[in-house]
Amino acid sequence: MSNVAQSSTYRVALIGCGRIAVKHVKAILRKKSGLSLCAVVDTNSDAFNKLLDGAGIKGKRAQRLLQNTPFYRDYAEMLEQEKPDITAVTVPSGLHYPICTAAVNAGSHVLLEKPMSMRASEAKSLYELSKKTGKKIAMGHIYRYFPIVGNLQRDVANGRFGKISHGSVIVRWGHDQAYYDSASWRGTWKSDGGALMNQSVHAIDLLCWLMNGDAISATAMLARRFHEMEAEDIACGSLTLDNGALCQVEGTTNSPSDDHEASFYLLGSEGSFRIGLRKGRPFFDIRIRGKKKNREYFMKELKEKGIRALLRLTNPHAGIYEDLREAIKENRQPIADAKSGWTSVENVLALYSSAKTGVRTELPLTSDVGSEEMSGFFPLQ
Repeated sequence: MSNVAQSSTYRVALIGCGRIAVKHVKAILRKKSGLSLCAVVDTNSDAFNKLLDGAGIKGKRAQRLLQNTPFYRDYAEMLEQEKPDITAVTVPSGLHYPICTAAVNAGSHVLLEKPMSMRASEAKSLYELSKKTGKKIAMGHIYRYFPIVGNLQRDVANGRFGKISHGSVIVRWGHDQAYYDSASWRGTWKSDGGALMNQSVHAIDLLCWLMNGDAISATAMLARRFHEMEAEDIACGSLTLDNGALCQVEGTTNSPSDDHEASFYLLGSEGSFRIGLRKGRPFFDIRIRGKKKNREYFMKELKEKGIRALLRLTNPHAGIYEDLREAIKENRQPIADAKSGWTSVENVLALYSSAKTGVRTELPLTSDVGSEEMSGFFPLQ
């Protein structure tokens, strides 16, 4: 039986112990998180030990977790035996759909890493399953949880920035060849995608959310310049939104690996802003009618959420878990919900389709599209 009805602690099961799982386990195990780690699943029997080591959890604390946290190699068995309140899915992207489906059908809420799925019909199915069952699916769209972002989104929606002209998103998230060589699924069309689907999907989600619009068409160009992989390492594209605004997209893994950047720009008739991260450091420049409003937004964030909101920059997954916990209690949707997962996947797949066909792709998609259908887009080298 779930502990939720008996206490304020939510039991979380973690499926997958790869790179991103480090951020999850840190968020789950932090003090006063309202969460407990009830199970870990991975096909590698030594994965949990390596995960704790990667998270800096050592010594007696690590031993207690290893001894007291059930470890499974089969996620279906874990779901049946443990019945977690929340299931965190951090496996390769091509496995998201079946595992998330199983978790929701087992009665669990889900924190699902991006992208939601590699196929449009699967992403839509997960969205519809969440609606049907009432189980929350929170997406790992970390940028929605950054400080100030929520207030900017509300002010754009309320007209403070006036009529929106356009926005742009730049994701220069460099990886060397060793990153793609570290696992056979990385950079493949079937399980990972390239710079758009892996590194940029949640950034595209954020910009469309900030601009308060849904994409109605997409155009794109792809290239593979510096890496040996199936998918693209550089993409440039544009989205037309239903409110008439335009959205420019640049995503690449060709930039230096020690100079990661994710930046966002929005221009309205009454104001503009630039926000983002560069080498792990946040920056923002917010202007209304030419006057800088950085301090106003900073102080508003502190007043509403306290200093802990600013600390989320070190691990935004803590913010996702906190919001999901409150969404369950309040029976509302998470900030990055199942719909955001579905629409962001459709946007990326539309960009891929445009690059493949050489013509504009209309949204929402009228036929099922998956990233695997991009196979062979680049000739073998």
